[in-house]
Amino acid sequence: MSRFAIWSSFLDSAQRIIVPGEIQVVKRSASRLPHFAEAMALTVSALGALDRHTGVQTLNLDLDGSPVVLAIIKDASFSQDAQGVTELIKVETRKPK
Repeated sequence: MSRFAIWSSFLDSAQRIIVPGEIQVVKRSASRLPHFAEAMALTVSALGALDRHTGVQTLNLDLDGSPVVLAIIKDASFSQDAQGVTELIKVETRKPK
């Protein structure tokens, strides 16, 4: 199996994030959804804040001519709460004896 096929299979198995609400930008008492550049800046800032508590590494890929970015968060796992909302939780790793 080619490396492209492996990555494509890997990305196809990825799940979407489910959140109950969206971040709103408030200006002069009016709220709106963030523009694309604002959403990207918020994402990078959140990953930077998380990097202070656990390792965050990134990888740029090109799959079938489309750019893809992958963020790897050490000691973390996605789960879902009782309502099916996505949560990012810290996983305690066991130290070798």
